Amino acid sequence: MYLQVFLTRTKKKVNDPKYPKFTYFDASTLKSNHTVEDLMFNINLFQKYIQVTKPIVQIVYNKYSKLKN
Repeated sequence: MYLQVFLTRTKKKVNDPKYPKFTYFDASTLKSNHTVEDLMFNINLFQKYIQVTKPIVQIVYNKYSKLKN
């Protein structure tokens, strides 16, 4: 969820119309039962979201961060 918060706050702060598009995590797809299968399903959903969102976060960080490598 940190990635989502970072993107949302950065988008609001920089107010750039060319800001990369991103999607919010859909928590309604999570399973609520306390079984190993459901836990693994939820972990898999989070991992897929991270795979899609992390490259966007890296682009945003490199473009808008005041810290330069």
